[in-house]
Amino acid sequence: MNSVRATALAAGAEPREAGVTSVVRTLAGALVVLALASGTADAAVAGYEISAMALVTVRSPLPGDVAKVLTTDLQLDPAAQGRLTWSTASLVLRYAPQLIIREPQLAPRLLPLHQGFLNFDKRFDRASLSLRQEGGYGVADIGSLRLPAGAQPTGVYEVQTLGAVDYVRSASSVNLELRPVPRFTVSLSGAYLLSGDPKGGLQLPLQQGPVASATVRIVASRRLRLITNARGTHASFITGAEQSIMVFTQAVEWQAERSTVLTLGGGAAVTRERVVELPLGPPPGFHLEVLPAARATLSMTRELRGIPTQLNADVNLLPFADRFTGLVYERLEGRLGATARPTGKLTVLASVGAGYAIPLGRAPQAGDTALFGEASGAYAVFPWLSLLGTGRAVWTSQPRLGAPPQALWAVTFGALVRDQDTVAW
Repeated sequence: MNSVRATALAAGAEPREAGVTSVVRTLAGALVVLALASGTADAAVAGYEISAMALVTVRSPLPGDVAKVLTTDLQLDPAAQGRLTWSTASLVLRYAPQLIIREPQLAPRLLPLHQGFLNFDKRFDRASLSLRQEGGYGVADIGSLRLPAGAQPTGVYEVQTLGAVDYVRSASSVNLELRPVPRFTVSLSGAYLLSGDPKGGLQLPLQQGPVASATVRIVASRRLRLITNARGTHASFITGAEQSIMVFTQAVEWQAERSTVLTLGGGAAVTRERVVELPLGPPPGFHLEVLPAARATLSMTRELRGIPTQLNADVNLLPFADRFTGLVYERLEGRLGATARPTGKLTVLASVGAGYAIPLGRAPQAGDTALFGEASGAYAVFPWLSLLGTGRAVWTSQPRLGAPPQALWAVTFGALVRDQDTVAW
């Protein structure tokens, strides 16, 4: 699960500087020689990182499961990454498949999901450029116990649960950051996204479209920053539905103390939807709406009984693009989280949150609710080995469907092993 890997990496265990095999050294050296020979680098560093995370999960049943009360999953997440850095640029290639064996004790089913990305970064005197390609193909576990691929780790879990679904995802993006003067930064980004069921299934319909955003950040004083943002998205679904969202916000970031930052922002969103015939859905046709947008975040670091602790609170009111129906609705989300390091080898995370579809606008999802709580920890036994544990519970309700609320839970234990090395010329 996403939070398990995040917790393990937060544990601060440095991968061991083990002896690298001659094959890896030869390949790394070849990459560096090619970079130098091409004239693109004055000095170069090539490196690799390999890891494998093995997890055992006990959880409540999901759609398609045989068990009725509780069941299990086995999961293996291997990963291999290569990095080439020269001068002011870097190139990273990563392959990280996810292999889930669902209900191995009853009716074993393999859910393979191939995932990878290619990333290029380049720094200039007053600018930086990033090009990234992400991709995934296979069978994904779609539901309330997992955040969608590409979602922020601080996101709120979805209401709907499908279980195992054929899945494809592609995200091609470019990001440009300009700093013409020290107190002024402009960030521009664009992407083209595709995701959904490649076999035409309508439970998770295939969708695709562009995303673009522009952010201006002004340092008004030592403690005060002004942030102006405009973001637009468009998605066309295989069902014929379309959704376009433009959000404009103005925010103020105030550094109350050295380790305390408060951000408050607000604005408006314009949505345009092409609605197709749906059970319990709004009338088919084109719909245009203006909806509010607001955000508040608080981040602080404190010593709690001598333990360094990072506290974060986040509240958002924004139009939410439903990837299951193709509709757009206003959603209020809140999340409170904490990260602590009781010892140099132990990291603990905990968070609670909620998402609620407010009764505003045409979308019928009003009243849909998701509540969740989770806790996880990672212990670095050795620099190359971490033990992991996490527990998560999600309660969801969709009153528009007339179905009773659903409670899902999962408890996971596992281990992560890593190794890395570098070679420079």
